[in-house]
Amino acid sequence: MKKFYIFIALSLSILLSFSTLSAQTFDGEWATALVTDDDNDNGTNQRTMAVAATTGENSFVALVSRPSVGEYYLVGYKNATDSSGRLGASFSSGDDPKQTLWLNGFNQVFMDKSWDIASHGDLIFVANNDAAHSILVFEIKDDSVYTHPKKISTVSNAFNIDSLWAIDVNDAGQVFVTTQGNEATPSKVFVYDFNDSEWDAGSVATPRQVITLPDNGLAQGVASNSDGSVIYVSNSLNGKIYAYIGNITDGYELAPTFNYERLDYVDSANVASPLGLSFMNDNNILFAAVDNDLHSLRSYWFGRMYAINPNTGSIMDTIDVADWNYISADSTYNNHVDNVASGYTSTFSISIDDNKNVYSQSYYGWTIEKWVFSGTLPTINLTITSVEKTDNNIPTSFEVSQNYPNPFNPSTTIEFSITEKAQITLEVYSITGELVTKLINGAEFSSGNYKVSFDASRLSSGTYIYSINNGINTISKKMTLIK
Repeated sequence: MKKFYIFIALSLSILLSFSTLSAQTFDGEWATALVTDDDNDNGTNQRTMAVAATTGENSFVALVSRPSVGEYYLVGYKNATDSSGRLGASFSSGDDPKQTLWLNGFNQVFMDKSWDIASHGDLIFVANNDAAHSILVFEIKDDSVYTHPKKISTVSNAFNIDSLWAIDVNDAGQVFVTTQGNEATPSKVFVYDFNDSEWDAGSVATPRQVITLPDNGLAQGVASNSDGSVIYVSNSLNGKIYAYIGNITDGYELAPTFNYERLDYVDSANVASPLGLSFMNDNNILFAAVDNDLHSLRSYWFGRMYAINPNTGSIMDTIDVADWNYISADSTYNNHVDNVASGYTSTFSISIDDNKNVYSQSYYGWTIEKWVFSGTLPTINLTITSVEKTDNNIPTSFEVSQNYPNPFNPSTTIEFSITEKAQITLEVYSITGELVTKLINGAEFSSGNYKVSFDASRLSSGTYIYSINNGINTISKKMTLIK
């Protein structure tokens, strides 16, 4: 039997005064608590492409990428405020182009065509595009950012790869880096283990796993959960985010029911795409920086960050950076407001610290922003179950069966039939109409008969409604959980 793997969100907050469940929602607001000021020596001084939060609040590293003159350098911050905390000497715009140098003995590599960085504690990983397409490692200390002796080359005679773009490192020390695809070529994800000996030798490393995206395009973001069992990859060309399930040993497979696709705005020629990604562990929330093309001034008035359900791809909350700038700067998008708004939105990167604060950057504003949430962030249970195709017979009608067993405790099975290829959404609601979870989120299924298991062990006793939609019709039925 063919199985389709999906994520199901089953962790829901129970209202103490009622027996019903609330939806997984954000109960507060996002606001800036720090915006570095580029009008003094505390600034990055140039186009700021990415940010990586390091150990300790208000400690982070910024990546400056200025391809027009070949500037690629790192700027570290410790205990940052809007006007202090920058480590090392400042750079003035009149200086020669700056390139951070990785130097270990006689081995040296300049940062070149670097578009993304990632942190692992106080270590900073750079996806670099020198001749060897190296992954360089640096370390932030109290006074500056220094070379760390580890690095690898991702190019070998036996295994040539394209230029690198996005990078992430999870708690287990697994390193995920994407290659640059285009309209005719899909991007790939290469998975390395920082514990492998090649990092100590600075030699060519063979990836533990290679993932080829299902569509052509450019993967400008990658994020992993803490143990590498789930990874997410963005495709800025078609506006999708993909979810993969697996591990570094056995490999990964695409989860077809995770369904995020970009939202068009203005007109067909001006669309916003997911770029940088970051995963908030413990809460299991995926964050995506979403903006217009890197070189478009339209990014000033669109840029935002989405909090995304990691199981379904649905947007749970929005940090509207452009709107924040507009309101803070008296109806303009491109004015810096001290320690409040960066201006020139251009939000391409996102990072999260251990205290669940979110950091972003302004490429054209040359700043780093720290965002804090006023309420309690929801927590989502990240679990894996399966949708099973029971046979290949073509049904005569679109229908969903009564779940069985019913009543149930804590699991039940839902069967449904599809007459032709369709995008299927299967949702569960409380009896009062609040969305509890999406079991399937607009995933495409071929004709046939299917069944899905629903684990309600985290829900309270009561009556729930499950509803299935094929893009044209919706069918709903009741089910009862008794504990």
